[in-house]
Amino acid sequence: MSDDNPCVGICEIDESGYCVGCGRSADEIFGNTDSDSGASDSAVEALKPLPGNPAQASD
Repeated sequence: MSDDNPCVGICEIDESGYCVGCGRSADEIFGNTDSDSGASDSAVEALKPLPGNPAQASD
């Protein structure tokens, strides 16, 4: 990852709304969009791991 981007490749939003990898909020990661809140909620949901499948960092 670049020096300008704090992403470490572990993109998982926890129940408090922050990424467990970089510590940024979903708003910081995704920014403000013109879409309705339902669309942004679905984007956050898509980042959550499935039960029994923990997130893993790629090499």
